[in-house]
Amino acid sequence: MRICLSGSANRFERAERERTLFAQRQAYEWVHAPGMPPHCKDLPAGEESSAAQNRWMVMDMVESVADYALATMSRLFRNCSTVRSFRLYYPLRSLPEVAGRWIQDEEFARQRLDGINPVLLKLVTEMPANFPLSDAQVQGVIPPDTSLAALLAARRLFLLDYEILRGLEPDYGRFCVAPMAYFWLDGNGRLMPLAIQLGQSPEEAVTVFTPKDDHWTWLLARAFVQCADGAFHEIVAHLGGTHLVMEAFWVATCRTLPAQHPLHVLLKPHFDGTLAINHAARTKLLAPNGPIDQAIAYGSVGCLTLLGLAYERWSFEDTDPVAQMRARGVLDKDVLPNYHYRDDALALFAAIQDFVRDVLRVYYPDDATVQQDGELQAWAAELSSPQGAAVKGLPYGVAGIETFEQLHRLVAQVIFNCSVEHAAVNNGQYAQFGWIPNTPGALCLPPPKDHGPRNEANFVYALPDGLGVAAQLALVHLLSERTEQPLGTYSEDFFAGVAPVRDALDRFRGRLDDIGRAILERNRQLRVPYRFLQPWLVARSISI
Repeated sequence: MRICLSGSANRFERAERERTLFAQRQAYEWVHAPGMPPHCKDLPAGEESSAAQNRWMVMDMVESVADYALATMSRLFRNCSTVRSFRLYYPLRSLPEVAGRWIQDEEFARQRLDGINPVLLKLVTEMPANFPLSDAQVQGVIPPDTSLAALLAARRLFLLDYEILRGLEPDYGRFCVAPMAYFWLDGNGRLMPLAIQLGQSPEEAVTVFTPKDDHWTWLLARAFVQCADGAFHEIVAHLGGTHLVMEAFWVATCRTLPAQHPLHVLLKPHFDGTLAINHAARTKLLAPNGPIDQAIAYGSVGCLTLLGLAYERWSFEDTDPVAQMRARGVLDKDVLPNYHYRDDALALFAAIQDFVRDVLRVYYPDDATVQQDGELQAWAAELSSPQGAAVKGLPYGVAGIETFEQLHRLVAQVIFNCSVEHAAVNNGQYAQFGWIPNTPGALCLPPPKDHGPRNEANFVYALPDGLGVAAQLALVHLLSERTEQPLGTYSEDFFAGVAPVRDALDRFRGRLDDIGRAILERNRQLRVPYRFLQPWLVARSISI
């Protein structure tokens, strides 16, 4: 198979391309379901999970069942009204390291930067009217010689806002809210929690909680933030923001670009296994009585509603890490130090951009070549068509892709989202959500409304019961599989014989190695290393 643009193909090759496309269009048919990104109707041949992966998933679920059975037996004879009793849920699996530090406010704040959902915190440039806060309320939390106005002026005040959860009803007997939380940079440059409002207005949440509150009351308020974070992460940032929205790009590729097209060849490794895992997510993960239904407060119905809300707001522009960090006000290292997700993601994005530019330039030396590629323009039209991928925020207009830079930006962001961004919101699920007191998927008591003292038993009683714990642990352990196909790995036949592309691949691999060594060196200096974007841990595709 010769890789080339259609304009360079001879008549025999053009005929083969047409036959290939005809077969691909029959196999990759669109489904447009309400509240869902467009996706493939069935699972085409060649897109199924491998036998090895299926065996691993079955073994992981069997281990989860065994873990729960052994834990249940142990808990029959123990006092289960303490946080420590949750350690009994790990007879076979390792206890996540966060179990030893989750109670610290510094760790609670660190998870906003280097946790599994690092893309929500934003700089406060003006105090939001729906979360008023006074100096009196935070007296004793910030130094006496400073004020909220001073923090605001110095760009040291940040906000976490789960507004998208407002109005969603948890399943019966479960509780979750749409909290807001302020964080601030202390004198040592550490991000620290400042105040929590368990709702979207003072009318919804009559009490503002701060670290000055009773120990267990404060931890309970924090637990509601973490519960909301878990729901937002799994449905909005992870499932919706990487898995499901990216599928449409591959379906559009298969419907418009034959296997001989260089862009098809470039994108294919970054979609290995994606359709299979997404099909399982739609039919099993989100199904009634499935893992999401059992582990997340909103259940399968509420999570589908949340998914629809998130997709309605989603735009391809959001996949540009530089733009989204700038919009949140956290791009500047001087404004927000110790944001290692930002530093690693941007380094990897720059490497991907250079690699994609080098590969595309082999086939598109100028803008005219881009404009004249009929197959490429068909791909662009399929991506933007309401009857096709229906992607919003693409970097080109109705005339199609007119410049090389539009094409380069589009492809680089797709590959980044399928690899780096997915790894950022996927790799640490067990590390963070695997310790239930740190991030409960649901809570069993309503949110606190007063500053009254509470005890450890009150806190534990609010956490999920045994079945909820088992479902959450099974879900996050399964989704935290270490990849065997990291970014930069391609088969030997990837652009075989195309020397400029193979040279570009060598440079890309060298760049990834350099980034990896820099991350290792930095992590040696950190109390809690940030490893989720270590290049050899970043899967090249969304396959789990």
